Amino acid sequence: MMMRVFEALGCEVIDEPFYAYWLNATQQVDDPGYAATLAHHETDWRRVAEMVITAGRNAHARSYQKHMAIHMLAEVDLGFMTELQNCFLIRHPAEVIASMAAFRSLTPKTTADVAAAAYLVGIPQLERIFDEATRIQGGIPTVVDANDVLQRPTAVLAEFCQSVGLPFDPSAPIQWAPGKHPNDGAWADEWYQSVFATEGLQPYQARPSRIPDALEPVLEYCLPSYERIAQHKIKGFS
Repeated sequence: MMMRVFEALGCEVIDEPFYAYWLNATQQVDDPGYAATLAHHETDWRRVAEMVITAGRNAHARSYQKHMAIHMLAEVDLGFMTELQNCFLIRHPAEVIASMAAFRSLTPKTTADVAAAAYLVGIPQLERIFDEATRIQGGIPTVVDANDVLQRPTAVLAEFCQSVGLPFDPSAPIQWAPGKHPNDGAWADEWYQSVFATEGLQPYQARPSRIPDALEPVLEYCLPSYERIAQHKIKGFS
């Protein structure tokens, strides 16, 4: 959804550029869109890093790059982040786990499985990336909670855009064409059907964050990483 928002704000969007690398490296063959993703996207993380740096320097006014923490395996040198303006879009782990459980098997059978499941969700990896962004910037990077955008879109986006130097007109509606967009990844047909049905931000509706009891240990594992970063999120309050 946030790709659509920033596309509507005039940004070029890049959809999960490290996904094909991650799929190939981890052999997550059961991920929806596995074959199409490997067939259409770069699998060498070094080349991907070069590509995202180049995109950040192109003639387009702004590039919004959607990166996923899960895709940044330990071997990925985060040095490319020095060439970009790094921001963090977060969601509560319960929501992420509930969403991801529809696509990946997360239920742990052993204690070791809890950490493995948490890393499949991607939240623990955020700390490594957040710490690197903080080091590069010399201070806390901009953090936005996805639900805050849905609840207070104008106020939160205005504050976010001010923090990154992106023009924002609070009177302009944030709208987009429904369906698949040209910059969607090759996996879009499998993952983005709910986004395809949208034409703009919908009124916020609170959703139950209850997850199955079997996944509670995964949530407990993820919460400290989330809470550490969430304390820095912008509020969008006047």
